[in-house]
Amino acid sequence: LLFTGMDGIGKKKTALAFAMALNCRTTAGQRSAQDESVEPCGTCRPCKKIAAGHHPDVITVEPERFRIRISAIRDLGNSLAVKPYEALQRVVIIDQAQAMNPQAGNALLKLLEEPPAKTLLILIAVNTYSLLPTIVSRCQQVGFKPIPDQVLAEYLEKKGMPPEKALILGKLANGSYAKAEALAGTDWLRRREWVIRIFEHLDAVSKSGRRAALSMALSEMLARDRD
Repeated sequence: LLFTGMDGIGKKKTALAFAMALNCRTTAGQRSAQDESVEPCGTCRPCKKIAAGHHPDVITVEPERFRIRISAIRDLGNSLAVKPYEALQRVVIIDQAQAMNPQAGNALLKLLEEPPAKTLLILIAVNTYSLLPTIVSRCQQVGFKPIPDQVLAEYLEKKGMPPEKALILGKLANGSYAKAEALAGTDWLRRREWVIRIFEHLDAVSKSGRRAALSMALSEMLARDRD
């Protein structure tokens, strides 16, 4: 599988939830070809181990110093050469797959051409442009869209933010859960209100000769304290 979409919209969380669903002991007996809606319980031993990042058969490959190098893919190949320890379905998550250099991409291609038994590989990338076309062609793509403003606002409200502020941050986050959480942990709303008041004041004095002077003073102040 190849999950694509902007950062911070839940691609990796979805991959982990999928790994839990495939290995959940509680719902394993409920699964059938006709029922595709079975969700993991989140409380059985495999679910808890996957959620905590301790499951030996759910492997995550991430960039080191902004790159996924061929050594990491070779190590992955060695790990996949043996049978899963305990999982019903082993899952490999390659996060930020666009960070693979060409050598790593070609090494991964060999794994995709001859995938190990009971093993699912999930590649996560912002887009397909920086991946080898041969890798993209061997994956089933799942596109993730930006999260609607209202959904982000409801998410922030559940975390205890007042509705009015949650709605503003939901719009400022540009569809990203991660950005919404980051903004919620700052005084961005206070800064936004300050900027709005400044520009309202500039608009109020636009017909006088003071607008240019006020604009220059504001520019100098912002230059001194860019944060």
